[in-house]
Amino acid sequence: MHGRIAERFDTMLAAGFIDEIKALRARGDLTPDLPSMRCVGYRQAWEALDGDYPISELRDKGVFATRQLAKRQITWLRSMPQRHVVACDDPTALQQVLDLVKINTKVGA
Repeated sequence: MHGRIAERFDTMLAAGFIDEIKALRARGDLTPDLPSMRCVGYRQAWEALDGDYPISELRDKGVFATRQLAKRQITWLRSMPQRHVVACDDPTALQQVLDLVKINTKVGA
């Protein structure tokens, strides 16, 4: 999971994430206190552009924050006894989900 998080953040950076944040800041109606700007990645980029730390540290801080969020989400999901785990990279993932939907639709009917 850590590797996928880092890869995803690298892809975001390569796709112009920093330019996106600069454009959002330039609008003038957004602040770092808004929920949308406090999201993981956006917060770290905003802080780096504010000069809180060098832009060269953005990737590591963004990846670290994303890992922390993922850990909290996994902990929360584990507390749900009714959960069904489907590995998203499993070739049969779609069929597994469809089967679960069928089963749960029949149960709830």
